[in-house]
Amino acid sequence: MSTSSHPVQSSDAVTPRASVQSESSKRSVVRRPVRSQKLSDTPHNVSYLPTPRRLMFVIEALTVGGAEQMVVDLANEFVERGDSVHVVCLSALGELTSRLSPDITLHLLHKKRGVDYRIPGRLRALVLKHRIQVVNSHLWTANLWTRLALVKSGIPVVVTEHNRDVWKRLHNRIVDRALSRVTARMIAVSQDTANFYAHDVGIDESLIQVVNNGVNTSVYASGKGSELRRELASPEQFLIGTVGRLATAKNHPRLVEAAALLRDAGVPVRVVIAGEGPERHVTEARIAELGLGDVVTLLGERDDVPDLLAAFDVFVLSSDREGHPLSALEAQAAGTPAVLTDAGGSADAVSQDEHGAGGILVERSAEALANCLAELAADPQRLAQMSVFARAHAANHFDKTLMIDRYSDIFDAVQQTPVTA
Repeated sequence: MSTSSHPVQSSDAVTPRASVQSESSKRSVVRRPVRSQKLSDTPHNVSYLPTPRRLMFVIEALTVGGAEQMVVDLANEFVERGDSVHVVCLSALGELTSRLSPDITLHLLHKKRGVDYRIPGRLRALVLKHRIQVVNSHLWTANLWTRLALVKSGIPVVVTEHNRDVWKRLHNRIVDRALSRVTARMIAVSQDTANFYAHDVGIDESLIQVVNNGVNTSVYASGKGSELRRELASPEQFLIGTVGRLATAKNHPRLVEAAALLRDAGVPVRVVIAGEGPERHVTEARIAELGLGDVVTLLGERDDVPDLLAAFDVFVLSSDREGHPLSALEAQAAGTPAVLTDAGGSADAVSQDEHGAGGILVERSAEALANCLAELAADPQRLAQMSVFARAHAANHFDKTLMIDRYSDIFDAVQQTPVTA
């Protein structure tokens, strides 16, 4: 995405529609206490009128990814609800900036690789200039620099952790524990993520709150998959699909191996994988090794995901590690049964209760995936029941409105008890 004919300076505010403007030309909306209003101006049944907050979301870059998409959703929803919203990208803008509302002010700080001692001062100045009331940062880099920038500022920082970050070494975990003292709240996207930070990293459990991710379920429920279904597979084939970044944690070769087991067992299977990423060549190599060129297809990036998800007979995630996978929520919202490997936060992304299930959790192995998929391929009635349940459960439990409401409550709560130590 091109922003202008010259590089954007750190003091510039960039609108998501690719124009460049000075921050001073963007008027901030001040959140004024309703207590200052006359009593007669306040409805008898409410103690406070809704007033806009000044919120800031910080992330390293808005590249394609689940956490990045969630930042876009949060920012767009809060500005739609009337808040004044700023988004800060520390290092680069990224492809997803085009999805931000034009009413959001987007800032780029041009962070250098590694340690960049300029960032705390720049970020702190930006927060103070726009009189931000709550800052919400996402992922390690942003969580680190945001908290360093706002030490003793009186401005509450809410950090969101998106995964069981087992990659963190001892020094990373020591830093996390130290910075928790200047953290107003830590949001974990799944119970598994919360358990990791409490038990493995050593964060005080009272600081952590689980808020599952959410998606726009109505968009995915309206997906039309019949035409795509005809394009991707023949009527007698069992169409298995997945959508996600081709990355090591997703372990797409495991899905390819499950496809080989299904083929060898005589199941007329067709597998499609949508997405791009650094591990594409590994997945391609495994397809070739197993002679699955006519069974498994890599579709690349797609802009018709709701229709694509609706076309699948079953959605699969063959991951080794997950936070709270948005793609699984989207698939079930589309009415597509989901089979997920037991990979951390995946357990929170399976629609099930005492009345039924729209998803199944299996062991992290190609054999377990293949066995489960073979059973579903042989039982269309069960698939139909799962489809109905998945769509209804997603609408009631996975919709992003629930996520936004919980974030909003947290933002209001931390304003009452900011951390300054």
